[in-house]
Amino acid sequence: MPPKRIDTLEPEFKAKIEKLLAAAEAATGRKWIITDGRRTMAAQRAIYAQGRTKPGKVVSNAPAGASAHNYGLAADLAPLMEMTSQIDWAAPRSLWKQMANIAVEMGLTAGYYFRTIFDAPHVEDPRWKEQRELWKAGKVDIP
Repeated sequence: MPPKRIDTLEPEFKAKIEKLLAAAEAATGRKWIITDGRRTMAAQRAIYAQGRTKPGKVVSNAPAGASAHNYGLAADLAPLMEMTSQIDWAAPRSLWKQMANIAVEMGLTAGYYFRTIFDAPHVEDPRWKEQRELWKAGKVDIP
């Protein structure tokens, strides 16, 4: 059985995401879930190819190694529809913005505010680039 998405995150970041989920639920009155956590390099390559060399719209500007997801320091969150367990991808922007603002208050970076691509579900630890440098130097192994 694969691990829960939250369990793929680095421990300190996981704790922040647990707090963010609870705070977003309290602020919006909606349950929030994690739709994506740590990604392998292969998974990131596939996502980056979407809208470029594979069908679909572009959903990421980050090639493999350039995503905080590769280091367990990013998560994608989404609200559930009221009274259901279905993800509400069409939730109003104001709902996504509430979650993003809470994330920013917690010291995280929110994809809602990215300048090059709108990525409302995405939150990341701004220190992920330190891990990327360790990976580039061959000091961290990322599958």
